[in-house]
Amino acid sequence: MEMSTVAIVGGVIVAGVVFFAFKNRRDAGNMMENNTNVVPLMLQRSTQLKVNRLQQATVTDTQQNDRLEALMAAYKDNRITIQQYNQKLDLMINQLQVEL
Repeated sequence: MEMSTVAIVGGVIVAGVVFFAFKNRRDAGNMMENNTNVVPLMLQRSTQLKVNRLQQATVTDTQQNDRLEALMAAYKDNRITIQQYNQKLDLMINQLQVEL
């Protein structure tokens, strides 16, 4: 009798663990599906810092400032991705030899 009680309790525990594991997996999958168009926060912050520094560096250089403004407008209008935007900002930083 005691062995059957232990088996039943063990079965209930295993069933509970399996149930919650599947539930958590489903919830995590739903969260990942909902976050497909979310910009990575660290990349966004890095890009903002680069833009601010380039704006400071191009105050006197109107040609480079216009180039930066065009790049900012392209990103704002969703013509380029944040990864492309970040790469182009890196190119400008290297070309202008701006320190971050």
